[in-house]
Amino acid sequence: MKNTKIFALLFAVAMLFVACEPSSEGKKDENCIAKEWHIESWNNQTPEFDVYVAFYEDGTFDLYQQVYTLNYVRYSGTFTVVDTILSGVYADGKAWECSYNYSISADGSQLTLNSQESIPVTSVYVNETIPEAVKAEATRVEAVDVVPFL
Repeated sequence: MKNTKIFALLFAVAMLFVACEPSSEGKKDENCIAKEWHIESWNNQTPEFDVYVAFYEDGTFDLYQQVYTLNYVRYSGTFTVVDTILSGVYADGKAWECSYNYSISADGSQLTLNSQESIPVTSVYVNETIPEAVKAEATRVEAVDVVPFL
């Protein structure tokens, strides 16, 4: 009985990692969050700021945002996905302000994040490669001194 529980737990953990792996046909799972995303809307409005985020298969992320500055600022850290809940920790050890319920469109082109806070915020991202100019412009921030938008 104990071995069965351990096997079931290991299988479930393995499925989390396999979920983003290419299929036997070599095609990547379109519902995988491990992609590059660009903000499209914030609470059903065009945002007055710009955000790109890249989630990687190794559980790390890079966030590039142009919110309170003229230049993009880069944040990095790790993220976890449990069922449809996305949460994370910045490189300086500070947890994200909140976790998010997330969904990905059937064709894998759109990511919707619903914040888990008393007044929820819905942000929609489209699958888009982060421009090299944004990456080159971004300054590295070791501590989270500005509230990042995710």
